[in-house]
Amino acid sequence: MITINRKLITYISSETRTQKVSHYILTAEFEGKSVLLSHPNLFLYKKTRSSQHTSARYAGILVNFYKFLSTQEKMIGQDISTYHVLADNRDVMRWQADRQSQRLALQSAKPSTESIIDEAHLLMVFFEWLSSEKFPTNVNVALKTWKANFRSRRMLNYLQSQSKVRIDASNIYVLDRRNRQRKFDFLISDFEIKALLETYVDPVYSVLFTFALGTAMRPMDIVRFPYLGNAENTHIMPYSEMTKRGATTTYKVYDSKGHKDRTIVIHMEELRALQENYITPYYAARKKLYKERTGQECPPDILFLNKNGAPVTPDMISARTNRAKVKAMEKWPEFRPHIDFYQTRHWWPTQYLLATYGDLLLTESTDALVAAVSQVIINQLGHEDILTTYRHYIDMARLMWRAHKGLAMDLVSGEGCLAMNFTKLLKRPGMYDEDDAA
Repeated sequence: MITINRKLITYISSETRTQKVSHYILTAEFEGKSVLLSHPNLFLYKKTRSSQHTSARYAGILVNFYKFLSTQEKMIGQDISTYHVLADNRDVMRWQADRQSQRLALQSAKPSTESIIDEAHLLMVFFEWLSSEKFPTNVNVALKTWKANFRSRRMLNYLQSQSKVRIDASNIYVLDRRNRQRKFDFLISDFEIKALLETYVDPVYSVLFTFALGTAMRPMDIVRFPYLGNAENTHIMPYSEMTKRGATTTYKVYDSKGHKDRTIVIHMEELRALQENYITPYYAARKKLYKERTGQECPPDILFLNKNGAPVTPDMISARTNRAKVKAMEKWPEFRPHIDFYQTRHWWPTQYLLATYGDLLLTESTDALVAAVSQVIINQLGHEDILTTYRHYIDMARLMWRAHKGLAMDLVSGEGCLAMNFTKLLKRPGMYDEDDAA
């Protein structure tokens, strides 16, 4: 199997002139050389440069598929630069079958059948782009012959021949059911918030998590929250130095997903918690470490630094959250494995709806609720049109309100539903140690 690496790059694009773009690129390693994969890299630039998360996901799928192709007999002796031309619908189907076969051999709940098929859908976006750009390819997106039907007897026989073990549909269904049970996608609970915050080894990540709970900012946006703001954010500074004109303040998020700007609302108590739990106890020491690392003063537009004085990045948030989750699952088996940093994005709109409507959630129609506050949530989350997603939040808020009434599950509660209260609940002497690994 060929070695393919992915790497995140950031540069000034000739198309955007002055605007930085970031996306992943793929390189293949063979005969002591590293070769850029031109067509996948062009695709990643054209289609994924607006979101590092999206770019990482597509890059991962392409790496997986290309590695699979390198094991196929028809690709032996072929240059990897021609894989996109030589691959066809049957290869895409075999790739799905190969993933299912490996999963069954390991009796693993992951990747689920749903995930395997969804990622095949995303792979077809690549081939659709190749076709639209007039690049040659043998994958016909219009035909459904690329999609694996794991219920068919023919496919089950193929899986059996590939994995050398007896396979029937019930085996797949059992593993998928196990996956769904583990991934039960309900709003993160108060217990899970507390558990995750307790297992972060660097307090900057617990502060980032609670701040994200209170603002719904994406990781790419929250890591750029400044110590001292500029332009439309000149009023942003440590809480004790800010002019207080009400319970909330505004914050302009620049160059977010899709290179779009938006204005969000932040509760002043979230900024107070930010100062109490991070700026006052940690920022000065980490700012000094930054200078030792770089030889320059830490610029005022950088606030969040890890214990080594390095600016926190979205990838660092993802890696440290995953590490904290693993520790939480070891300590508390009931901690659900699907919990990640992105749960903060679901928490904010649901809590907003609970605070706004209360009992009305159980009596008013969805359309009436949507009309009243959808724009607020659209602005805060940074979506252009979230009608379907918004209705999902309405449904989730209704379930949570029923839980609050004692019908099922528990409601995250606190003084004014402020995220910073979780940090106060957890804060105790010796909980965090600057000697912990970042």
